[in-house]
Amino acid sequence: MKIARLAAGVCLGLAMAGCADRSDISTPTAPSAVVEQGADASSASAFTAFGTQRVWANGMAVTVSPPSSLKPSDTSFPQSPRTAVFTLTLVNGTKTAYRTSQLAVRAVVDGVPAAEVRDSVQGLNGIAAAVTEVAPGAETVLTLAFAVPADPVRLQLVIEPNGTNQEPTATFEGIA
Repeated sequence: MKIARLAAGVCLGLAMAGCADRSDISTPTAPSAVVEQGADASSASAFTAFGTQRVWANGMAVTVSPPSSLKPSDTSFPQSPRTAVFTLTLVNGTKTAYRTSQLAVRAVVDGVPAAEVRDSVQGLNGIAAAVTEVAPGAETVLTLAFAVPADPVRLQLVIEPNGTNQEPTATFEGIA
């Protein structure tokens, strides 16, 4: 009888924990991002196509545009044969303000990290220049560029709204 009560208490506790308010983006949550592209959630892969929006349970949403290709200027850093330029649209559907300085974005080409390109001549100032506070219900747009080879490659862009190596994450993928 004691074991049955203990088991019932544990089950009740776990059920209550599942009802916790996860509205604060600063609280790490399970990677429960949902792809909003009209597809059945069960058919969604681990990666999201460029141009698709990812929405977390707390309401934070991110859309990564398909990349555009750009020839770097002579003053870009680091120098590369080509840059893949992305527009990130962050929609703060949470109940608290979100600071873009929390955002971590990294690119990976064939399992190798791709360097972020800063090219002030072309208005590419990097993620470090993202110092916007996004009010609940508001959105902001960031433009980022990454060094890629001259020929098109498959690129993954990892978005971490709570900072590097913090949950939740979203990985966008496509040809850049």
